[in-house]
Amino acid sequence: MLTGPNEFDAPLTTIGLNVTERVTPSGESIFTVEGDTHPHRHLMRELGGDWDRIRQHWVFQKSDPRPRIVERLNGAPMTPGFSDSQGQAVLTQTNRPHYWGHRQRLRDRFLGDADEALPDYELLELLLFFSIQRIDTKPLAKELLKEFGSLGGVINASPERLAAHEQINHHTIALFKTVRAFSQRIIREEVENAPVLTSWDKLIDYLRASMAHAKVEQSRILFLDRRNVLIADEVQHTGSIDHTPVYPREVVKRALALDASALIMVHNHPSNHPKPSDGDIQMTRVVKKALEGVGVVLHDHVIVSRKGQSSFKRLGLL
Repeated sequence: MLTGPNEFDAPLTTIGLNVTERVTPSGESIFTVEGDTHPHRHLMRELGGDWDRIRQHWVFQKSDPRPRIVERLNGAPMTPGFSDSQGQAVLTQTNRPHYWGHRQRLRDRFLGDADEALPDYELLELLLFFSIQRIDTKPLAKELLKEFGSLGGVINASPERLAAHEQINHHTIALFKTVRAFSQRIIREEVENAPVLTSWDKLIDYLRASMAHAKVEQSRILFLDRRNVLIADEVQHTGSIDHTPVYPREVVKRALALDASALIMVHNHPSNHPKPSDGDIQMTRVVKKALEGVGVVLHDHVIVSRKGQSSFKRLGLL
């Protein structure tokens, strides 16, 4: 149960601190201090507070810290950057940034199981918190989503285009690349040890995460064993924005080297239209015939794009 405000809340609010008291079913009071606590972290620890690393606030058991905090900070500089002519802290509601405390509130909502309810721009804001300090990242998050179209588009954007935004630094670029690698590896784990033909939706998720946002065409081969379990996923060639070569002899040679019994051809269409071209169809038939000569089955040829995917088998082209 939460209790109401008291006389010490107003002076603490002026320096960016918010204290909440909660009474447990057993009657014990627990106080949490959140907001701009970083300048006062040593005091919080000295007064007996415990730092909650998950929820990013200070916790005081039983004893109300508000009188002691106000007493210790009375007349002392509170936060660098806001001072009057005598050097004393002056930080009020009128000169605080409008986004003061927003990061903590958003983190609290997210940690309070509201992740599914957060719009895309707020989810992106949370990610930007880790690499961009002490600015309002909401406008940047909205700007990135508008430019790149989706969360996937932002995470897969090129470093050059991201760096065109003044607020984005190398930490942000490295963070986005890490998220991209994590997502691809997590999805790949779900398809590695199971027959791919019985986990087709997961395979498509993996291919879309790996290739859908690429800016040039990429040809890759999924080599399968006799149980149709993935042996290897290899990029064969990378081409231009609308073409990448596939050489049947190279495909056959690699399939034999891996002792593969079957394979799936994959390539992406940066144009965002997954419909096979006449060239795609003709090339696939040549590869299929070459593989048949050495007893290797071509299960499918999949084309992925940001707007969907197509399967040669399901289209009746194999």
